[in-house]
Amino acid sequence: MAELKIVSEIFKIDSTIESIYSFLSDFNRIGMVVNMAKQMGGAEQMGKLAEKIEDVRFSEDACMVQVKDLGEVAVKIVEKERPKLIKLAGDENVPFQFNLWIQLLENGPYDTRMRLTFEGEMNMVMKMMLKGKLEKGINQLGEGLTKIPYMMFQ
Repeated sequence: MAELKIVSEIFKIDSTIESIYSFLSDFNRIGMVVNMAKQMGGAEQMGKLAEKIEDVRFSEDACMVQVKDLGEVAVKIVEKERPKLIKLAGDENVPFQFNLWIQLLENGPYDTRMRLTFEGEMNMVMKMMLKGKLEKGINQLGEGLTKIPYMMFQ
């Protein structure tokens, strides 16, 4: 097995560290945004990926996704350190084990810096196939997280 570590660029979010942490540390709040995006036609933007997702459920500490031909996989919050760290991990049904850290740093009022760190264990072939896509995906995720109106969800 090979370890893959990806560290995102540092993103600036124009919101308070507390409002960002409160939102990202509760999958129920994230679920509200996902459901709003679906209602506004966001599923079309996801293309083929949306076709494979049969059901998505949220609880405070987990997001469960029913994937066609794969079954249910979950991403769970496994560690929280208010207001600066949220650690996520996949359950035993994901194709490879991983952790994703969301690190927050208050840089001033309404100026929070965020960095994402991904670590995964996978075979060498998967690592070679996924490394570039994961690097791009982690930075896209970070960019997307900067666009959420966090204050609206308090």
